[in-house]
Amino acid sequence: MKLRQAVLLVGGRGTRVWPLTAHTPKALLPVAGIPFIEYQIRLVAAAGVEEVLLAVGQDHLDAWRGYVDAWEGTPALSLAVEEEPLDTAGGLVEALDRLDDRFLVLNGDVVLEADLAAFIGEAPQEAGGTIALVEVEDPSTYGVVVTDESHMVEAFVEKPPPGTEPARTVNAGIYVLQRRVLEEYQRGRLSFERVVFPTLTRRGDLGGILVSGTWLDIGTQQLLVDTNGFVMRGQSSLHRPAGPHGGSGGIRKGSWSWVAGGAVVHEGATIEEGMVMEGAEVADGVVVRGAVVGPGARIGAGALIAGASLVGPGATIGAGCEIDSGMRVAPDAVLPPGSVTFRPPR
Repeated sequence: MKLRQAVLLVGGRGTRVWPLTAHTPKALLPVAGIPFIEYQIRLVAAAGVEEVLLAVGQDHLDAWRGYVDAWEGTPALSLAVEEEPLDTAGGLVEALDRLDDRFLVLNGDVVLEADLAAFIGEAPQEAGGTIALVEVEDPSTYGVVVTDESHMVEAFVEKPPPGTEPARTVNAGIYVLQRRVLEEYQRGRLSFERVVFPTLTRRGDLGGILVSGTWLDIGTQQLLVDTNGFVMRGQSSLHRPAGPHGGSGGIRKGSWSWVAGGAVVHEGATIEEGMVMEGAEVADGVVVRGAVVGPGARIGAGALIAGASLVGPGATIGAGCEIDSGMRVAPDAVLPPGSVTFRPPR
């Protein structure tokens, strides 16, 4: 059975990958040349979804409106905007009149390359909700979900000590939900994890289905770099770049690199398993290694950008500077030549 509609929860602020999210929602950051949200859109489209509601907040609202207005593909996209933060489920209560009787909900912060059609088909038809579950080796840092033989959730156990866990299955952030579940709640803040799902469990109205797949996650500086590498090397089922070294200009090293079409990388610069975003310019002698140069940034001759560091939009890195070890350079910041370095001058 197909579901016509999906809701993507993409209202997070993306503070762990700031400054790249200073002007751009995290879900719209490029991953191997396409916005991260399009991996999720492709995933639900493959399961037959025809309409996607993007649940967003007030942050970056103009960017979201521009993205939806420019969208010409399928499924159809529209926004469900929260006037104030309403937690994971409150925005859906606000949008009840736009929801089908049964629909998908996905956490937009990460993508699990799973078979959604199979998950939907196995979800108990009469259950108020069904959670997709994944197995993990060490569940002690998660909330464990315990199910019975009929795939109904019996209990949630938060971060059980190693060796005491009753199961190794955890919430994958993908749900099938009946609209009736939300109709009993008043408008306001509401959490799936702390309120809705525990209530359904007590009623015996929450299913849990095991799925498997590969995670795509850009939630931290290192994960952003690693996920771009994973896709650029052709390991994703949702997007296949033309080759492991996108864009043009400069010397390419390592197993992958990505340079936006509107970026300028001079021939003497080296891009090694790193990213250069739209409108940036990278001068001769620069090395970008395992790091990200943000849109419109300027990197002066001989500078080093490495170690999962993030150079913010419009920033200027002077010649000879060394940005390493997870450093973040604020948007439009100007670092004079040689002003930041890990080594004394020669």
